[in-house]
Amino acid sequence: MRVGRSGLLRRIWETRETRGTWRAGAWSRVRDGGAWLWGVAALLVVFLLLVVVRLPWDGDLGMHAATIQRLRHDLADPGNPLVDADTPSPYYSPWMVFLACVARLTGLSVWNVLRVGAVIGLGLLVTGVWSYVRTLTDRRAAPPLALLCVVFLWGTQEFAWSGFVGLNSLALTVAYPSVFALGLSFHFWALLTRVLRAAEPESWWYLGLGVLWAVILLSHQFTGVVASLGALATVVGARVGRAWGVWARLAAGGALGVLVLWVWPYYDFFALFRVGGLEAIHGALYRDLVAGFWGGGVGVVALAVRVRRDRRDPLGVFFGVGVVLFAVGGITGHYSWGRVLPGVLVPAQVAAAGEGAGGGGVGGGGGGGGGGG
Repeated sequence: MRVGRSGLLRRIWETRETRGTWRAGAWSRVRDGGAWLWGVAALLVVFLLLVVVRLPWDGDLGMHAATIQRLRHDLADPGNPLVDADTPSPYYSPWMVFLACVARLTGLSVWNVLRVGAVIGLGLLVTGVWSYVRTLTDRRAAPPLALLCVVFLWGTQEFAWSGFVGLNSLALTVAYPSVFALGLSFHFWALLTRVLRAAEPESWWYLGLGVLWAVILLSHQFTGVVASLGALATVVGARVGRAWGVWARLAAGGALGVLVLWVWPYYDFFALFRVGGLEAIHGALYRDLVAGFWGGGVGVVALAVRVRRDRRDPLGVFFGVGVVLFAVGGITGHYSWGRVLPGVLVPAQVAAAGEGAGGGGVGGGGGGGGGGG
């Protein structure tokens, strides 16, 4: 059957229009649903699980193995895991005590216990990122994109420190307490956000958050500082205002957290503030910043967009406080303050994911709903 010129042109136009509609719909599905992003994120998790099986014996892994081994043999008086002395050690964290109990109960070797710990820590990190991002945006593509940003939005220079979860660093430290602590931190921020948004949350939620905060600080002190900055930013972003009941519950939760830190039997947490000799080794955190972290620049642009919409955006506040502390550490020579750098990078990475997935907020607004009771 012959088709006239006008009919042919109409068919071509309709075909192009259909293709354009399909492409727009496909992009919308990718943007809103992010099915392929979930697939890529799943591949990343599979890769990290293979790393757990291999468990590279490098860095501080031997020290963490020694810590579990000491606690395994004597929970009450383990001695120092690094030297032959009966002295306290900050390595004896709640997380290490838990893993030692797993070792005692199961009879697993210390290396297999570390693998179990790595799987739990990795699970907390993945689910924590998902949970936290869902409090910031309702875009379905945002959680897997955030996981990819947190792992890949770094720089081109090889970098491996505990508390930093760039791919190279995470592959090395996946069995370290820092991964457990950071995963718990994401859950901590997510839960705090939801509690502050709730109309009339029970007081015990705040007390539980205080205990959770203390566990993070005891498990990895530097990550605990980052968790504290994120919590501060969350409260600022919640606009609690004069909801004195909320402030009272926050104070009660904080006080309980401090009490847990105070009574922890394995080491004096507050004595760590007097420890010296940390600056020389941390000077490396202030070198080659562009090569090490240029990928975070994408997140800075995303943060600017968020802050323009809301000057109290929690990610913007988180980033700002982190930048100030990091800069002050560099200016004053307190290079150990450079360990707050995840408090600069994580909010930028999460912001990049949120804006990359199409922005969009979640309902609930501020957190003053606890009222003046």
